[in-house]
Amino acid sequence: MPITLQKSNQLKSIAILMMLFLHLFNRDFTGVFRPMLFVGKQPISYYLSLFCDACVPIFAFVSGYGLYFKYIQNKKEYQDDNYKRLKKLYINYWIILIVFAVLLGLILNKDGYPGSISKFFLNFIAINPSYNGAWWFFTTYVLFVMTSSFWFRIFERSNPIFLFMFLFLGYLIAFYFRIYKTDVFTNAVLSWFHRQTALYFCTLFQFMMGAFALKYQWNKVIKEIFNLVKFKNVLALILIVGLIVFHGLVPNFVVAPFTGLAFIFLFLQIKLPDFVTRFLDYFAPHATNIWLVHMFFYMIFFPGIVYGFKYVPVIFLALVMMCLASSYVINFIKEKIQRII
Repeated sequence: MPITLQKSNQLKSIAILMMLFLHLFNRDFTGVFRPMLFVGKQPISYYLSLFCDACVPIFAFVSGYGLYFKYIQNKKEYQDDNYKRLKKLYINYWIILIVFAVLLGLILNKDGYPGSISKFFLNFIAINPSYNGAWWFFTTYVLFVMTSSFWFRIFERSNPIFLFMFLFLGYLIAFYFRIYKTDVFTNAVLSWFHRQTALYFCTLFQFMMGAFALKYQWNKVIKEIFNLVKFKNVLALILIVGLIVFHGLVPNFVVAPFTGLAFIFLFLQIKLPDFVTRFLDYFAPHATNIWLVHMFFYMIFFPGIVYGFKYVPVIFLALVMMCLASSYVINFIKEKIQRII
């Protein structure tokens, strides 16, 4: 059984909400916010935020799954469709860049926003998106879209076990150079290539797992196993809690692709209540905007306002509401521009 478009969008919604929780609460809380529940010396919010580092692996997996589906549907038109996809994505990105990094930066007189002409240009083409730390994945995603046909051709011609091992080894090497060996070059251009290569291959493993899952019907296999169980929802939820506990015991986020992959297939086995389905479906049209704007609110322009709510649930809800409000404005502007184009 393939993963439906609705479920893919729900996973994206979850990934974006996880990203917000990770960025807000994966930090020392002293003097910043007031946790209410603790496990030992750490608040529960810390352990939940650790698990939420699966956000990028989930998003990368869904992207790989969706792009590979489009690739096998129409290989001849695939690359042209990708250019159209990037055009729409860049329009969305440019609106946010102009509204937040330029206009709001000038209004609030924020140092470095928009900054020099070269800084603006490098952000505008997303070669070096320095205005917002969460934008690193925008560049990586663009590279995936541009190079995905190459990897999919290799995928269809290679031994799957050998390719899996190659991607896994590439992930471990890239992870090392992304986290532990970041000072290889002093030259700015070489340093950029080092960082972007590490980010690309760190995420490629997760991206290609989406293609593996589609081709070899992983969801169907797992669903058949869960059909043998009477209380599928209960089992899936218990296993998800187990993943949270596991990541708490192994805090290094090298495990994020695996906790993310496990979460995806456990989530897919859960029969969601209607209100949860509606909630996740509601976020789908706003997911990209929330990803691209949230850091402007909690870190760059208004950290005092966001963290001023003090308590974890209220802080999280406040940031979500701010992002949603801005998303409606962004989507309104985007619709006007697309009509003109």
